[in-house]
Amino acid sequence: MSCKNKGNPVSNKSKLWMENTLLKLMQTENYQEITIQEITDYAGLSRRTFYRNYSSKDEIIEGCFYKIWLEYRALIIQQADLTLPNIARVFFTVMLRHLDFLSLVNRHQLLPLFLTKVDALLPPAFDVVKGDSTPFSKESIQYALAFSSGGFMRILILWLNDSVQKSPEEMAVIVEDFISICNYPNR
Repeated sequence: MSCKNKGNPVSNKSKLWMENTLLKLMQTENYQEITIQEITDYAGLSRRTFYRNYSSKDEIIEGCFYKIWLEYRALIIQQADLTLPNIARVFFTVMLRHLDFLSLVNRHQLLPLFLTKVDALLPPAFDVVKGDSTPFSKESIQYALAFSSGGFMRILILWLNDSVQKSPEEMAVIVEDFISICNYPNR
């Protein structure tokens, strides 16, 4: 996510206009065909303003993902129960709050941008939550986090493609079931 002009109230207002404009355009147009010029024209801003705040339109979407991440991270840090099913419940609770946005970016196949951001943001969050209380090596933790973030992203896509028929609580049960499936003895 871009840190250009961070904290500048005029810049923040411009960013919000460009974000709202891009999301509105995405409702009727293919993301790949939306141009920076189109975003700035509809937002009533100049291309110069766009490039003062972003280097690409992907950064607008990444900024939206980052806001969702901050909300999720704040809730996870408050959790005493850090089992995978409870993490799933919190995850899908937050995702449900942003359903319109996530459905839109899923339709445009942009959720891999979210995964890229999560891959960068998850290790520091894990350190805050778990600290030095884990006996595992940094390498093992890195692989475990990549595995779980990729898995959660695939489950998120399935959930969105299934028209969100399951509640966050039901998704937690599904995660609990797949842990049991993975641990089920071979015959």
